[in-house]
Amino acid sequence: MPAPEKSTPMRSFASSNRQVPYPLQNLTTFHSREFARDLWLGLVVSAGYYVGTLIGFALTPSARPISTFWPPNAILLAALSLAPRKKWWIFIVFSFLAHMAAQVGAGIPVATAVGWFVGNATESLVGAFAITQFEDPDNLFNHVRGLLVFLAFGVVGAPLLTSFVDAANVVVTGWGNGYWPLWTSRLLSNMLAELTLASTIVLVAKSPRWGRETSPRTILETTATLAGVALVSLYGFAWRSGTPGHVRTISFLLLPLLLFAALRLGMAALTSSLLIICLISAWADAHGHGSFTLPFVSGTVLSLQIFLCMVSLPFMFLAVVWSQQRWTERVLRESRERLINTQELERRRIARELHDGLGQSLALLESEIAQLRDESERPVKPRLDKIVDEVSEISRQTREISHGLHPAYLEHLGLVGALKKLCREFSQDKVLSVYLAEANLPFELPSEVALAFYRITQEALRNVEKYSRADRVEIRFIVEAGKITMQISDNGIGFPIERRSLAGIGIANMRERLELVGGTLSIASQPMKGTRISASVRLPNAA
Repeated sequence: MPAPEKSTPMRSFASSNRQVPYPLQNLTTFHSREFARDLWLGLVVSAGYYVGTLIGFALTPSARPISTFWPPNAILLAALSLAPRKKWWIFIVFSFLAHMAAQVGAGIPVATAVGWFVGNATESLVGAFAITQFEDPDNLFNHVRGLLVFLAFGVVGAPLLTSFVDAANVVVTGWGNGYWPLWTSRLLSNMLAELTLASTIVLVAKSPRWGRETSPRTILETTATLAGVALVSLYGFAWRSGTPGHVRTISFLLLPLLLFAALRLGMAALTSSLLIICLISAWADAHGHGSFTLPFVSGTVLSLQIFLCMVSLPFMFLAVVWSQQRWTERVLRESRERLINTQELERRRIARELHDGLGQSLALLESEIAQLRDESERPVKPRLDKIVDEVSEISRQTREISHGLHPAYLEHLGLVGALKKLCREFSQDKVLSVYLAEANLPFELPSEVALAFYRITQEALRNVEKYSRADRVEIRFIVEAGKITMQISDNGIGFPIERRSLAGIGIANMRERLELVGGTLSIASQPMKGTRISASVRLPNAA
């Protein structure tokens, strides 16, 4: 009777059973970390909501149930807009706990507090759902469409709908009276908070590396601007409030600071500045530091809220339009850079094929014909001499085309050697004399800088040869303070500088090449007084 076979399937099953807990353990660890992270974010949002509620109470004028500026809704809206929808319930639960703790602790009736949270949560949910439905939060403040979506749903739409419920809750629970004044005050209070605080939170959250990737100069400018806005706001809303020309004084003082923030520092600095203005002005109004009134509005609080909205909106649109324009310019510059780089690569490939393929074939053909000529009878030699000359000319022209497409000797001889060879080529016919003064130009230059100088010189000499009727060109290099300046001067007929577009696309190509290496181009020319082209580039390692 044969021995029973070993049960391999059972051993494999046991082995697989021993391996099962490890993936399960990894999965459990992953979910534990994710839950801990969600819990931490919920605590952060609830802490922000709680502090925002206390700030809202501090900004509530006496004998009024609704604050001039109400931060909790903006904090919750920003959190929901940044988080996946499946995590929203976490923020709602934690915010409710923070809301009740702050409201009941401040003596607000439970029924009123619950009704207010229903309005707050509904406003944040509706606004965040609509915003994330129509726009990616990453692009919310990068273009006009994103800003319009944020304003339409987050700033106007959601507060407009929920203000009816909030105002009714205040009246029904006996915490206040006057439905329409309460509705108006609550609407503008939430609109201001969404406009300034929610936008600032989203912008800061979407730029986590701002401090590490921003230059010290920009950080200093931003700090100085925010400090200036705070000082001007204190001066205008607290110290000079109620004086003649108060609104005009604040506008004139804040205008240059907000304009600088919008055009120089970006949307995050602008919304932070607007947030500082709102907080200081609301605090001054709540604590009776003077009065703020517009000539066409009755009521101090309403005047202040309308003024802040009127100030905020134009500057936010200006910042977005300016940012979108700079983004477009950057994309176009990068496209031009890729186009020029692709062009150079293609030129290099064609030049290599001409030199290694066609050039070598022509050289071999020339050698064969020359050998045949030497071995042929006398009557055939004149014709062969002519063929040899023609092949030699074709070979020479091929080399010229190859070198023109991509100056390979630029890599071996350096910029000075390549320019000397170029100058000799243009001076061969003795009609044009080209002089090169390189001074202390370093041999080792970044390849893109050397190529830019070479192409500009090549284009300039072609233009001089075609249009200027000059007989002398001087190329001079000046190196000082880490900057290289190349000046190309001729004694030709020149041209009116306002009509430089007549020179074709050559000047535009020169300017684009210099812009790609961080340089600048200037042209000075007058009729019958010659032309001078100046190209300047600061070396990358220069201080």
